[in-house]
Amino acid sequence: MRNLRVIWRNNIVHKSILLLTTLAVTGCAQLQQRPRDIEVLFRNFVIEYIELSPETGTAIGFPAGWGITVKNDELDDESEQGLAKIYDLYHKYHQWLTEYDRARLTPSQRVASDVLTWFLESELQGERFRNHTYIIHPMYGFHSSLVSLMTEHHRISKISDAENYIARLRDIHTKVSQLLPRLEMQRLNGIIPPSYIVETCWQMLNGFVQVPYEENLLYVSFKSRISNLESISNGTRARLLKQCLEVLEGSVYPAYASFIERVERIKHAADRNAGVWKLPDGDEYYQHCLRRHTTTDMTPQQIHDLGLAEVERIQQELKVQFKKLGITGSDEFSDLLLQYTEIAGNKEDERYFFPATEEGKIQTLLAYQAIIDSMNTQLPLMFSRTPSTKVHVMRVPEYKEQIAGTYYQPPKLDGSEQGIFYANLLNQHRKAGMKALTYHEAIPGHHLQIALEQEQSEARLFKTMFFFTGYVEGWALYAEKLAKENGHYNDTHSLIGYLRSELFRALRLVLDTGIHHKKWTREQAYTYLLENLGWSEYSQIDRYIMWPGQACAYKVGELKILELRALVKEALGEKFDIREFHDVVLRHGSVPLDVLEQLVKEHIESLKT
Repeated sequence: MRNLRVIWRNNIVHKSILLLTTLAVTGCAQLQQRPRDIEVLFRNFVIEYIELSPETGTAIGFPAGWGITVKNDELDDESEQGLAKIYDLYHKYHQWLTEYDRARLTPSQRVASDVLTWFLESELQGERFRNHTYIIHPMYGFHSSLVSLMTEHHRISKISDAENYIARLRDIHTKVSQLLPRLEMQRLNGIIPPSYIVETCWQMLNGFVQVPYEENLLYVSFKSRISNLESISNGTRARLLKQCLEVLEGSVYPAYASFIERVERIKHAADRNAGVWKLPDGDEYYQHCLRRHTTTDMTPQQIHDLGLAEVERIQQELKVQFKKLGITGSDEFSDLLLQYTEIAGNKEDERYFFPATEEGKIQTLLAYQAIIDSMNTQLPLMFSRTPSTKVHVMRVPEYKEQIAGTYYQPPKLDGSEQGIFYANLLNQHRKAGMKALTYHEAIPGHHLQIALEQEQSEARLFKTMFFFTGYVEGWALYAEKLAKENGHYNDTHSLIGYLRSELFRALRLVLDTGIHHKKWTREQAYTYLLENLGWSEYSQIDRYIMWPGQACAYKVGELKILELRALVKEALGEKFDIREFHDVVLRHGSVPLDVLEQLVKEHIESLKT
């Protein structure tokens, strides 16, 4: 349901704490009129949104004493009325932002106002598509989101937390009852995922309720955590466990059964068409998705053509590296890839892969941490400021291995968790690709950017709730290239690993627009990826099918950052300092790309005066 993407912070400045405490004292009446101080507006937006989305509040993890009350015993309202309240909030704050005199705002406040305004305008432009996002969704449907919320984000440190957990389980029945009418509305309007996606979700949901209550992940996670609480007596622990089982039996499983029954009916109405072009006003919806994720006005055809050009450029670079390994004799890139796979694709060869054993998985985690530790020593050469919050490597929970890749989870606001780089160990990791992946997900990629934003002197709390994909993923891909420019891929195989990573992101431009603009089939997309990258998976193609536009943000964002860097270099000549440039790019955190461009141009002008 939610369009805000949660980013967890753990360091907000003292000024933010004082303002939030003031808001707690003044009460909610203030929220019904435009605050005179725009800083209060920024924080009121957080308070009002968290009131409507307790799940977001739980995931962020606000510290006690900040004046924000999170209803940790409730789930989000998924009804049409619940959606309407979110958009009413957007309309109100968008109107209020237009009423401030920009001349009276500080430069930092103007940037923050521009960022929030851009976000609200984007959401409001997409209001008519608010029911276009598939409810049946293997990655971000209610089931996957719910399990993540309850097992990863709902903390249990005292009896009331455990009771809130049980209350939320009981509320699952309400959530499903809210989703079912919207699911029926989607069916009647032809907003149905492809049949293979529906089948995948149906199997996931069935698998969840086929296990006995005592073995269900929601119970196992709950039991494990309350067993470690010394503050709970044995009698209380037994009562809570009994209640949890009763709620699973009386509320959760019946709710899932209702949802599964509806999905079963929808399976018969689903077709195999992959793209959102098939939806009502599908072409316009896709353009909205592209703008929302890339934060640009590029058309699908422009992005498609950009992807083709980037694929050609990167493949030529790879051919140069292949030649160093003696891989020649063909002009066809797919032939060269096949030769390379014959050299470095044997998963039994420990020169290229860790063993497919538990020991090999531990070695994989240790190798990722070693890459992080090594890069940490080199950051001062590229950055004048680095975050104090650390990042460490953990394995993706086994229950998520089938649906999740390798990913980064930012720190919690309350400091209960540092940054986490989650490595999916379901399959063996190619050693040659580990550096690029680490630089993307941890440092100098996601962790450096997000954790550093947390520690800015003028951090705005509303940005804990969303980010701009073009900037965030663009920065992470730029971080991979930055490592290349600084010699961190110090052998041919790791350099090939980086180039294949970059090629993958370029191919996504072609794949995403191919599926949703050029009406490619799932099989066409699979074949294109295989022929141009050397591997392909239908689960990867399904990601693009179900998340239109998102995969285009990486390359678009990276190329914009490189374009702006070249602009600064041209303007400053020998005075150019890469660390100063990075300060400018990172100073305000995640912003739309046009806002970033304006900030860089203002920086250039400031140096001329």
